[in-house]
Amino acid sequence: TTRGSPRSRTSKRDMSASAAIHTGRITLGAPARVAQTRRPAKPARNSRIVARAADERAKLPKEYTFHSPGSVQETDDAVVFAHQTPEEAGKWKDSSVFHVGDGSSDPIRLGVVIGEFHNRLMDRMLEDARVSAAAMGGTIDQVVWVPGTYEAPLVVERMLEDDALDAVCVVGYIEKGSTLHGQEMGATCSLIFKQLELEYGKPVGMGIIGPGATAEQAEGRVAYAGNAIRASIRMARYMAKK
Repeated sequence: TTRGSPRSRTSKRDMSASAAIHTGRITLGAPARVAQTRRPAKPARNSRIVARAADERAKLPKEYTFHSPGSVQETDDAVVFAHQTPEEAGKWKDSSVFHVGDGSSDPIRLGVVIGEFHNRLMDRMLEDARVSAAAMGGTIDQVVWVPGTYEAPLVVERMLEDDALDAVCVVGYIEKGSTLHGQEMGATCSLIFKQLELEYGKPVGMGIIGPGATAEQAEGRVAYAGNAIRASIRMARYMAKK
């Protein structure tokens, strides 16, 4: 009840029924009495079979040496978008349509901030980042290891202040735990990274696995490092465009 507004008059019976309705324990229109609780039905065998089949279909049909499919910068296959085809190009003849980084081969200098946890996994991700940068005409000029993702923002900010660097990438793994610690850390850091990116006008790539990823999931996502490098290089070239 707000100040100055009339206080509503509610009977004890109405209040009791309202509270019970809020807890989901009675049927609307009936007196306030506790209903019988039914056990949830077991999932049908057919539904389990369908779910299992869906998981199997979700497996990637193709494997790559350094990266996995998912976006144009993650594959060496020729990618043609609708607006690039003769049938669709006419629709855009009066518009400027381009992809960030296209038409530029400027060398891009990057800094990488990487977590020390799970060092063997991080070593593989750092190598994926290095190979990806070289393939796109970029170089990783600085690598700084930090205790964990939560310590990365300060180092990212210092790298963004460095005029010798065009972009920064954060590499790490926030594993699945028994609490929401990792989820909180990931949500906090990703927001800070994006704020820093907008403040300094330089790309900050997110090569972080998780939060909430299992060890098995992490093993299949080493490519996140290279994906972040490729995206950062393309964005840096776009930002350098006059």
